[in-house]
Amino acid sequence: MKHKKLIVSILVFLTVFIIYITCNDKRMNYIALGDSLAIGENPYGKVDYGYADYIANYLDRNNLLKFYTKGFAESGDKIQDLLDDINNNKTIQIDDKIINIKASLRESDLVTISIGANDFIAGFTLNNIIDNLGQNDLKSKVDQILPKLNEVFKEVRKYAKNEIIVLGYYNPLPRLTEGQYDKEIDELFAYADKQYQKLCDKYKIKYLSVYESFKNHDDYLPNPINIHPNTKGYEVMSNKVIDYLEKNVIN
Repeated sequence: MKHKKLIVSILVFLTVFIIYITCNDKRMNYIALGDSLAIGENPYGKVDYGYADYIANYLDRNNLLKFYTKGFAESGDKIQDLLDDINNNKTIQIDDKIINIKASLRESDLVTISIGANDFIAGFTLNNIIDNLGQNDLKSKVDQILPKLNEVFKEVRKYAKNEIIVLGYYNPLPRLTEGQYDKEIDELFAYADKQYQKLCDKYKIKYLSVYESFKNHDDYLPNPINIHPNTKGYEVMSNKVIDYLEKNVIN
């Protein structure tokens, strides 16, 4: 009888312990979605160490990472591409396992998104985008992508119930403008930030602006004919996310 009680006590203890360990596992499933910024494309067209990798490395160093992938992101993706990926339940292979985007979002603790830049620059060249800086065309271009952006945020939030962070735009043309359109550029990015912020608030998504972090830092964009940052620029972007996580999520 005593042995039976002891066995029952041990089983109860183990059950409680397992539940405790499971419920107190603070490690995160991290999914990076979006375009070339999400995968870490460098200023010379190669996939390198991007902001998502810095974030994953930070989580891993602090024993906070369970799973990470940027495999659903793709260079050149527009908002509709990400929407199609979700609606079609895109699959990727990691090692020997096939995973799909909907299940990955459902199981996610952290999702970061960089999307919309390719929609914004569609139809522009390096020259005519500068020519339009003094006009309202670029603000209207922001307005045009908002309805589709609303759809993609709605779909991501449908599956991802935990932390979602959207990263904003930086000025990709600092050398070409040479300070001629500082006022216009400031107004454009302030407008884009405001519109993105409104949509993110609607779906309880955190929006992080990176415009000011890149301003006056041409060294983050060393190739004047390529819009992608170097690893230092990506690290600056990652620090925005990490700072937010440390203050609001990780405790």
